[in-house]
Amino acid sequence: MLWSRKRSTLIGHGVPIHDLKGAIRRIDLPDRDRIGHIGCFGTTRIGKSKLIENMVAQDIAKGYSVVIVDPKGDLELFSKIVQIAHDNDRGNELCLINPIYPEFSATINPLAYYFSPEEIVNHVVAGVQAKDAYFHNVAYETTLMIVLSLLALKAKVDPELPINFAEISRRCGAEEIEALMSALTKIEDPSTREIVHIANKILQAKEEFFGKVTSSLRTVLTALSIGNMGRIIGKARSNRFVKSLENGKRVILVVQTGSMLSGKVSDMMARILISMIQSFIGRRFASGQKIDPPLSIYIDEFSNACYMGIEDLFNKAGGAGAMVSVFTQSLADITAAIGDQMARKILDNLNTKIFMRVNDPLTARYVSDSSGTRKKYDPFLQLGGGITMRCSEEAAVRPEDVLNLNRRIFFLFGINGRYKGKTELVKPSRLKVEYPDIISKAV
Repeated sequence: MLWSRKRSTLIGHGVPIHDLKGAIRRIDLPDRDRIGHIGCFGTTRIGKSKLIENMVAQDIAKGYSVVIVDPKGDLELFSKIVQIAHDNDRGNELCLINPIYPEFSATINPLAYYFSPEEIVNHVVAGVQAKDAYFHNVAYETTLMIVLSLLALKAKVDPELPINFAEISRRCGAEEIEALMSALTKIEDPSTREIVHIANKILQAKEEFFGKVTSSLRTVLTALSIGNMGRIIGKARSNRFVKSLENGKRVILVVQTGSMLSGKVSDMMARILISMIQSFIGRRFASGQKIDPPLSIYIDEFSNACYMGIEDLFNKAGGAGAMVSVFTQSLADITAAIGDQMARKILDNLNTKIFMRVNDPLTARYVSDSSGTRKKYDPFLQLGGGITMRCSEEAAVRPEDVLNLNRRIFFLFGINGRYKGKTELVKPSRLKVEYPDIISKAV
């Protein structure tokens, strides 16, 4: 078991913040501490992607399963991942999800593996961006009824009925739900009668609000069921990635969502795939098992991947042996995505925080408040002509210190101490992955 070895991840070199003039030392994170999760904050072009590249390369070399959610589709990062995988005889474990180039992408059905129907519902609802709890609950109830209906039809009527986004999308709407009820009433079974009862209650809800909820659901489901997304996710029937994890095999999954081209649809895909991984971790945790080999998850542009319920990933994933590392520009990004309360909940579950240069004053103030204090000695001249030293305390890190950091410089607050350092210099990949040129289509 890989957890039995004393392993660590090199972040960079630096000094404790209470001894800035001390000897420069390695800054390593013990992997046992990484199950307490990592949050990295820093403005664009300041070195976050290179930090991801450095950490991912170490995890692949250690033999860990690795998931990288990369909205930008960084080719330098992907090239390094491919190189390190082949250097460690793990090339056959690589799996790429990329809706921009579906011909090179693996297909994956996030709904293929589940223990309870609620897991399927969670994946679907994760794609709905909603801060309102009531709206979220109605969307959940509607999706649950559709999923339960499809599972009942699959069990009693049509064993070949697929459970995927395309099939759920076809049943989303008042008329479609009524058609489902009609099909279910032909099955003489107490459980189906209960589903019909739930459907009746949903249809009796206020028509205007029900219409808004189903419209939002249909938007998500349609976006994931047609075009390139439909080819790789919406109409897929299998899930090689989760199958490998369930069988204790190592995997390297790279998810390039293509956010600059696909916009909101790419964010939906990221949220749904993270929800899928969260369910796998939950099944391991519920059965009292550790994930072996360990699973290391990297989420870039984290605010775009947030959904209601993702806080449980940080609360409980460490208990199953999963390490989550998230990267974003500021605290404000997360707050804007899921609200202040949920954002604080996630921050409280990040045992290691890495702060690079930020442009948000509130984030800089948060860093300063979290840095602790240090003693400061100020000389001053007495009226009699003598010089006296006065001792006072000040924040170990001032807000302006964070606002003015250079590239690759960071403050790290972890279980084993607080440091100021510089990330490791990452060598360019010897291998270069190239995608075909994208040719615009004229209307």
